[in-house]
Amino acid sequence: MPRNRRPQNGNLLLFPASLPETEEGIEAAGIREPNPKATVTARAALPRQSKSTLFVRLLEAGARPPVVAHPGEDLGYDLFALETTLLAPRATVRVRTGIAVEARHPATGVPLGLLVRDRSSMAARGIATTGGVIDAGYRGEILVLMTNLGHAPVELKAGEKIAQMVPVPVLTGPVETVETLEDSARAEKGFGSSGT
Repeated sequence: MPRNRRPQNGNLLLFPASLPETEEGIEAAGIREPNPKATVTARAALPRQSKSTLFVRLLEAGARPPVVAHPGEDLGYDLFALETTLLAPRATVRVRTGIAVEARHPATGVPLGLLVRDRSSMAARGIATTGGVIDAGYRGEILVLMTNLGHAPVELKAGEKIAQMVPVPVLTGPVETVETLEDSARAEKGFGSSGT
């Protein structure tokens, strides 16, 4: 594939776990033209030569890559359950997705974090998604913490959309301890100070 073209699958690049992270692996995955003289790994090369935002490794045979219905308009990528999972009433379960991801800004290649949030269809069933902060450097499997807020068990089927991932910039930096903070209009006014 010429380097100035986007991959055929839009803003996702899929790199199966069964393929090595080498130039040959990149060629086998159909990502770009091989360069026999290149010495960079797939992980280092992909973000710099692609307009994609999300790079996905499929860790299990039944895993499905995230999808976005309207790229450029929708905030999040829909995530799929890898396995059928039963959520007991008032219980929290780690639901597997079978994927690992790497998020990059499509224009600059700067790493992005991801926030895992509820889907409205799940919220309507009384299922909440919690603890959904994915650091930009995390490369393990995406596990979704889901809590059944209802009084009856709920079954999540394999391949069902369960949550969504929202890309966010990484703005953390060094922490400095100081004696004073800059003045602000709110100052120390806290709970309920803005009225009801």
